[in-house]
Amino acid sequence: MTRSGANERRQGRRAQRAGAPGADPTPQAGADAAVRASDDTDRAWGDRSDRNDERLKGDVPPHWGKTH
Repeated sequence: MTRSGANERRQGRRAQRAGAPGADPTPQAGADAAVRASDDTDRAWGDRSDRNDERLKGDVPPHWGKTH
């Protein structure tokens, strides 16, 4: 480190290598840009998209009784 460049920011020392042949040079950046498979949906996993308040009220342990 020299004193002549005291006001300059140090550059990172991480090695930069080229990607593998055939790799996408601009990978997907975020979750909104990701492409989801048709099997990767809530409905495919058995979840419903509607409100589940009634189901939650009905799914109570047997020792609670049906008064809740």
